[in-house]
Amino acid sequence: MNYGLLRKQDAVAYARAACDVIGHGKGDHAVPLLVETAAAETLLGDYKDPTPTSAGTGLTQVDQGTFEWLRTRYLNTTIAKNLLKEFGIDLSRTAYQELRTSPLLAMIFCRLRYLVVSAAIPATIEERAAYWKQHYNTSAGKGTPADYLDKCRRSGVSELLAGSYD
Repeated sequence: MNYGLLRKQDAVAYARAACDVIGHGKGDHAVPLLVETAAAETLLGDYKDPTPTSAGTGLTQVDQGTFEWLRTRYLNTTIAKNLLKEFGIDLSRTAYQELRTSPLLAMIFCRLRYLVVSAAIPATIEERAAYWKQHYNTSAGKGTPADYLDKCRRSGVSELLAGSYD
């Protein structure tokens, strides 16, 4: 495992913790979206990008520009206060490099990235694959909705979300 993750099921716990503070979204689909995003980006920690100049870092592969934008956007908000209260995370002192070894911080920034999207998080994995492509991976990214679905399957996401672990 990479990015500070010890077991794949821990990704679910970190996603839940992040969503408990930031919000689960209309319909409560944020936790599956975050876990699936981590699967699509890093096979839930099984894949470590070997290139030192990769586009992102951490379990959810947030890029530095997005990290800085989100940190600034949420710096003086209730969310920032709640992150400090619940996790001791001070956004004003959080460094991009911390995403590399903190799966919780990676999930928090992943959730913040999706929080700025006005469209509701879809209910099905197939719809979330398209949502991820449009709002997270973007047209510039190499990933496809089919890749997302394949990596979620290979990572055992549905079993993890159902609570049946290997």
